[in-house]
Amino acid sequence: MRREYLGDSYDAVKRLWRDLFLNTAPLLADGRFIEANLRDDFTNLTGIPILADPLPKRYSILNDPDTGIRLPGEQNQAEGRTHIAITSILMQLQASAVLCVITFDQSYYRHSPLNRLQQRRAKMQDVEQGGSKAFYYVSHAPFLFAFRDSAGLNQVRQILTNAGMPLTRLEFV
Repeated sequence: MRREYLGDSYDAVKRLWRDLFLNTAPLLADGRFIEANLRDDFTNLTGIPILADPLPKRYSILNDPDTGIRLPGEQNQAEGRTHIAITSILMQLQASAVLCVITFDQSYYRHSPLNRLQQRRAKMQDVEQGGSKAFYYVSHAPFLFAFRDSAGLNQVRQILTNAGMPLTRLEFV
């Protein structure tokens, strides 16, 4: 995240995720996607602290790359502040204390023969091929939710629907 993005409507959605996860598995942001001089302002605005020790007994991770998730097959390109690969998300899920990894994803590969829906499905299928589960929250601010197992997915789906989130906003493989 860069300073010029701070305070956009996407940050309001991130604060919603923070609020919904607060009592179950608090949301912590992966600092590699947030400029060091912006971290305090990011946490103040979203309420999401940067991932650091000591970690809670149970927590969730927010990845906030500037653009989003690499499309499978494009993952040989370097990761940085703008993009994350599915393999990195799968590695984050290996920590037993992690309930969920939420990743901002507005990326769309125009040179791909796949449309936006097909690209989201390809990413979810890549998560599933890695032995995990996933769904998308689809809106102006799309997010991939990834889980180690079906139990985590079902728990978070219940949290979202109990908060009034319409199931039509959730997209499954």
